[in-house]
Amino acid sequence: MKCARCGTTYYCSLAHQKSDWKRHKTACLAPAGPLSTVVKTRAEAERDGDTKFVIDAILLPWDSDTPRLVKLVCETYTDSEYGEDNLGFGSTQHRADLDPYLGPHHNTFYKSMDITTLGYTGRSLGYTLSLRWRDTFLVDGSKVNQSIVKLTNGKAYHPWAGNLIAYRVDEPTSMVARCKDAKPEDLAVLAAYFVDYGKRAKELDR
Repeated sequence: MKCARCGTTYYCSLAHQKSDWKRHKTACLAPAGPLSTVVKTRAEAERDGDTKFVIDAILLPWDSDTPRLVKLVCETYTDSEYGEDNLGFGSTQHRADLDPYLGPHHNTFYKSMDITTLGYTGRSLGYTLSLRWRDTFLVDGSKVNQSIVKLTNGKAYHPWAGNLIAYRVDEPTSMVARCKDAKPEDLAVLAAYFVDYGKRAKELDR
C-alpha cells in the first residue's frame, strides 16, 4: 500500500504507515495539477535553447492545511535587459512567474527570504531555499495560512497569511537568481524557519 496523499511512499501494512507518520508528515506533499502548458524541465530547456521551463515548488496554501508540490513556470533572461544599474549585469538569470500562486503583483511586492540553515542557528543546508510571499498580506485582507499552522503545530511566531511558495535556487544568490526544483525534505526546513522566525526578529531588533 502507498500513502494516499503523496503517492510516493509505500508501506507493508496500515500499522506500518501509522507508525511512520510522525517522520513522513514532514515530507508528505500532495501533487497539484499544472497551471501552464509549459512542460520542459530546466535541463531540457537549456538543452533545446528554450527560454521557458518548469520547476517543482512547494506551495503553502492559505485555505488548506496540506502543502502541495506544484509546477512553477520560470523564464530565462539576461540581466542587461533591465539596465546597467542592476547587480549581476549581463548575467543569465531566471524569472519565476509567481502570479498564479501569489496573485497579481501590480498592486503589491513579492518579498523573499533565502534560507540556508535548518532553523535560525541550525546546521547549514548546503543549498539555498527561496521563500516568497506577498508584502501586503497583513493589510490586504489575506486569511491566516492554514498549512503553516498545521506544519508548525501552531508554533509559528509570525501570523503568516495568504499563499507562500518555496523553491531552490543556484548559489550564489546575492547577484544571480536561477531556479531549481524544491524537494519534499524542504518541508522540514520551512517548518523550522517559521518556528524560529521570532528568534531572528528579536536578534535584528537588538
